[in-house]
Amino acid sequence: MTWINVLLLAVLILMLALATVRSVPRRRIFIIVFLDLPFIVLVVRWAAYRGEWRELALAAVAAGLAFMLWWFVHGRRLGPPRDDNIRVLTKDDPL
Repeated sequence: MTWINVLLLAVLILMLALATVRSVPRRRIFIIVFLDLPFIVLVVRWAAYRGEWRELALAAVAAGLAFMLWWFVHGRRLGPPRDDNIRVLTKDDPL
């Protein structure tokens, strides 16, 4: 078992999870289709080729725990940015 692989996979899985959760709901499907799914396919193929299923499982658990920690500490107050209430300030309507 190589701990560098576990750490790298955990960081990548955590970054993808945070990017998916923090994205605008209308654009979330784009992130899932073009980032998450290709990453999942590549990682599963890598684990199958190298026989590194324990490393992948350990990285997924570590990323899941880090994501839950982020969510409980910081994430509940930070939902995805809302794009339906954008106001443009002009001279006629300052607020």
